[in-house]
Amino acid sequence: MGLPQYSEVEGMGEVRALLDEALATGDDGALRAALMAGSRLPGPRMSLEFVARFAVSVGELVQRPDPPVGALEPLLDGWAALGPEEAPGDRPEVVLPCAAVASYGEVGAVRPDWWPDEVAKLRQAAGDARWRVRELVAAAMQRLLEADWDRTIEELRGWAEARGPLVVRAAAASAAEPRLLASPARAEAALDVQRRAVATFAAQPAEVRRTEAVRALRQALGFTISVAVAATGDFRLLDVLAASDDKDLRWVARENLRKKRLAPWPEDIARLRALAS
Repeated sequence: MGLPQYSEVEGMGEVRALLDEALATGDDGALRAALMAGSRLPGPRMSLEFVARFAVSVGELVQRPDPPVGALEPLLDGWAALGPEEAPGDRPEVVLPCAAVASYGEVGAVRPDWWPDEVAKLRQAAGDARWRVRELVAAAMQRLLEADWDRTIEELRGWAEARGPLVVRAAAASAAEPRLLASPARAEAALDVQRRAVATFAAQPAEVRRTEAVRALRQALGFTISVAVAATGDFRLLDVLAASDDKDLRWVARENLRKKRLAPWPEDIARLRALAS
């Protein structure tokens, strides 16, 4: 998905000032209120641009000669720790863990020496029950892919084989960003992440597949694979899925074959649709 371009948005100057004030005083009440007011929630879409700009502000802060780490880290970690009871997924409060997650990605990108700590926090957030938080994890990992492709794609390979299905989902979603897959090597690496995620999903027993987390993974695989296939032109993974005797894997194949991004390969689509039906 990716976060929007980091342009100025209304009210962000005030938020920057409130961030400085919160770090100086230890009171983040006004900052929280400003972020919730700018979230556009409740509503169908949270303001991703607002969240992105906040993350960039944090990134600028940590690049100062003497960044206020002692105040910033507990503030962001406290927001990230807000659970669904305190910050429901459809309420303005959810912007706080989302802003923390986006900030982890930005901080890891601009401070490579902090990369391991930020990635560990993102992996923890990948298992969040709220879809808005999970989507921001994928966007944050894509920011890290932009900054350090090799290190981050290796991390995603590991995530794709994790025990937690939502972490696997985060790996598949993070690697499924067309603008990051312009080179053949990167496209193939993204397809490898999808292969690993599929193998992890396929290993789930039938009774586990009915859980919400595994269903979320299956839903994600229904579109992420087509991104990597479109970037590589390699249909072998979809061939395996379409020919499988596993009905869930055939469903994943059919869902990907519906995506317009695969339209340049009509013969492959027709063949695979017949195989998966």
